Amino acid sequence: MARRPRLPLHIGLRRMSVAHLVAALTAMFVVLPFVDQLAYGHFVESAVFTVVLLAGVSAVGGTRRTLVVAALLVAPALLTRWINHLWPGLVPPELNLLAAFVFVGFVIAHLFRFVMTAPTVDSEVLCAAISVYLLLAVLWSFLYTLVAHFDPDAFAFTLDAERSRSMSGFTAIYFSFEAITTIAFGDVMPVSNIARMLVLLEAVTGMFYMTIMIARLVSLYSSGQKSA
Repeated sequence: MARRPRLPLHIGLRRMSVAHLVAALTAMFVVLPFVDQLAYGHFVESAVFTVVLLAGVSAVGGTRRTLVVAALLVAPALLTRWINHLWPGLVPPELNLLAAFVFVGFVIAHLFRFVMTAPTVDSEVLCAAISVYLLLAVLWSFLYTLVAHFDPDAFAFTLDAERSRSMSGFTAIYFSFEAITTIAFGDVMPVSNIARMLVLLEAVTGMFYMTIMIARLVSLYSSGQKSA
């Protein structure tokens, strides 16, 4: 009788690679507010962003095929970002945003599938579920930055001290978390119809994701308790 292939014990390149992704995302959220206004803050931001993307490759690279695809998708995102630092204007910034959007979407899809097909709840599944939620906010921040790039008046900053800001970097991530958590402070407002549509889609996506995740994790935990 032919032996059945062994299923991977984890989704990442090594066990708890997803936890490293959560740590990298957390570090990015902590660091970006402090470097956002520095003279060389963009370099630090790109370095932190590079660590997050590489952690994303490791988080989904449990099989050779997925690892190769992830590496091919992350390469344009990293190359275009650093080329813009070395040779400004050589690569359109929207190209970097689109490349990063595709890669992060790829990571989200694989982590979400892993959570939805996991037989039991463990630390790997919980880290994957947290990563998907955080990455959804990062994914939408790319869209907000892209919209603001083509339409500078798509978002309005209501505070006088904030009027010189642009929808990019930490500001885009901050606004994205406002939208996905449906907690609005009123300091940034979507003005254009496209911006408003994206905000509504992110809020609905975040709401449905939390509902699905809670139902899924409770179901897995209940199944484990019954079989014990």
